[in-house]
Amino acid sequence: MTTVKQAIREVDVVELIDRVGRWPAGTMGTVVHDLGRWKQIEISDEDGVMLDLVSALEDRLKLVTKHSA
Repeated sequence: MTTVKQAIREVDVVELIDRVGRWPAGTMGTVVHDLGRWKQIEISDEDGVMLDLVSALEDRLKLVTKHSA
């Protein structure tokens, strides 16, 4: 059986594999812009208030929740 890796797209929830800026590995966020290999991720607090906007390569992100089609 073959495992197929799902592509990460806008509105998917992801986890950072590595530190990005001040955010440690394990930080979760929502993809707000799909720029091909690069994804722009919104980091928000528990109330949904945006704390930061960061960019990371797709292969340095772990898909947590798939919301895109």
